[in-house]
Amino acid sequence: MTEKGILSLLWNSSPVVQLTLVILAVFSVVSWAIIFMKIKQFKMAQKDCQDFWGSFSQSPSLNDVLEKRAVKSGPLYEIFRTAMDMGSKFKQTAKGAFFKEHLMNRLAQAREEEIYKLEQYISFLGTTASTTPFIGLFGTVWGILTAFWAIGKAGSTSLATVGPYISEALVTTAIGLATAIPAVIAYNYFAGKIKILTKMMDLFIDDLLVKVEEEM
Repeated sequence: MTEKGILSLLWNSSPVVQLTLVILAVFSVVSWAIIFMKIKQFKMAQKDCQDFWGSFSQSPSLNDVLEKRAVKSGPLYEIFRTAMDMGSKFKQTAKGAFFKEHLMNRLAQAREEEIYKLEQYISFLGTTASTTPFIGLFGTVWGILTAFWAIGKAGSTSLATVGPYISEALVTTAIGLATAIPAVIAYNYFAGKIKILTKMMDLFIDDLLVKVEEEM
């Protein structure tokens, strides 16, 4: 079937099938928008983390890291800024056990906030991956039911009678899968990236705490 034939088939399909296709189209458009947005976000986050950690490792002191300010964004920078803000706030008690415990709690909270930013909107991809095949399947079942209705009405099982309805059914299945497959691939890809960046944050927090203790 040609592209023109498929478009003509969809245009002339039943209202239920058209509604199914509109729902799938909305899922697809939103999913692709999220995919492109998150690709850009993760690329920047990973670069910022690598650059900031490099600058942090080469700096002789925490104040020196602030003076350089080579990188002013990214998960590691936000965690570092949290530690420095606490150091300024608790300057007089920075050597106490209370400060260390409070610092660890604040760093853990900052880590969770950064993970939340990375995870934002990704759940929609999971919803798309798990839902759209069933939406497509609904369109398939409806198309088959319509085909049986056409057979009963025409009293004929010829291809001319049932062909358009079977085609509708198969097209909705194909579009449902075409919507779900990129979403599930992207979801798994981003989940892997989140694990990598989370591990980087954990290791950085360990290094940061060591450096804080050395300078206390």
